[in-house]
Amino acid sequence: MARKQLSYFLGFLLLTSIDTGLMVEAVALSHAHVELIARQNSITPGSTLQLGVHFVLEPGWHIYWINPGDSGQPPVFKWQLPEGFTAGEIEWPPPERMQSNSQLADYGYHDEALFIVPIHAPQVIHTNSGQLGTPQFAAEIKWLICREVCIPEHAQLQLALPFSAKTVENPSSARLFATTEKLLPRPLPLGWHASATSTKDEFVLAITADKPIAKAQFFPLAPGQIDNPTLQKLQPSTTGLKIILKKSDILLKPISVLRGVLAIPGGPAYKIDAPVHQSIQ
Repeated sequence: MARKQLSYFLGFLLLTSIDTGLMVEAVALSHAHVELIARQNSITPGSTLQLGVHFVLEPGWHIYWINPGDSGQPPVFKWQLPEGFTAGEIEWPPPERMQSNSQLADYGYHDEALFIVPIHAPQVIHTNSGQLGTPQFAAEIKWLICREVCIPEHAQLQLALPFSAKTVENPSSARLFATTEKLLPRPLPLGWHASATSTKDEFVLAITADKPIAKAQFFPLAPGQIDNPTLQKLQPSTTGLKIILKKSDILLKPISVLRGVLAIPGGPAYKIDAPVHQSIQ
């Protein structure tokens, strides 16, 4: 995604009104412009909305994935929702691997990232006045943004959406949501399988597929399982590949499942839930 210079945004709050009646709030802080946006331009009772926290970062700065790696911390969202509305889990796009030296490697995002959160609307909307009105959605966002130094940041973002009998996508944001959805990890295709073997010092992650996989990167969901700075060794085959992962020095107990994301360059990312078998040596 294109880099965007943001220095002219510093220190002010932007509140804009979109033609659909949607009210969106954005905030620009040092090194990042952060906005709460919606894929839909209105709410239908019983529907599921897609809200998103959109980060646009100054060149060279980064934020973190759900597993930040050897340092950092992921963004945290605290929602304030209208009565009866509930928020689902953050949908995390696959990260980049970031390594500045041989001792540390992190997982995160440069340039731009959209974190999608499904919001479930109740089937019946109760109000004191009998008028549905325009519900307000708010989120307190905390994140760590880093370059040579790391800066903790936070913002309180708000968004208002009117009710309607039919929900229509917001043309100003729908493309960004659609593009991000294509990046989100998906289940393995039918017929593909993932398993892992635990040896003394390594995990051997085996992906059985219906085609060769020449290149891939595994991102572990849980910290402290693999040694992040050690380059992953790939062993491609005609029916998938194996990835050799060095164990973390702080991993003290056996694990039963190796969970993470398999990112294939130029292709989709897949959710990995690989049962771990102990090697007999």
